[in-house]
Amino acid sequence: MNMFGALMMTVTMTMTAVMLPRIYMSWMVAERYFLEGEIEQLMQLLVEQNNWVWRQFGCGAVAVAMIWMVRNSQHDLAIPASMEAALAIYATISLLFAILESVVAQRVSTFLALAPAPVKITDED
Repeated sequence: MNMFGALMMTVTMTMTAVMLPRIYMSWMVAERYFLEGEIEQLMQLLVEQNNWVWRQFGCGAVAVAMIWMVRNSQHDLAIPASMEAALAIYATISLLFAILESVVAQRVSTFLALAPAPVKITDED
């Protein structure tokens, strides 16, 4: 494995070590906000989760595009096989995280749908 492949694998493993606890924490925070009835915080969490979905999907799509560009370029853009494998692993993990983030966002959306809404009661004499 060359230096660039090793660097890409280091980035991938670091991203995995940071993102898995963050995703789990978002899941737990969503449940806590639901149980406490904090609708505003749930809405903010949903926006944050949707941003994470797009961010992870974008990173995975860029990695796939880079692999496609290297393989199908008219110019000789050959990179070592280890770098290509590291990019493929990064793309796979990033797209997997996008799926996990979307599951958390779906859970938050379900919590928002189940949350009781305040009702205004009028006095009738």
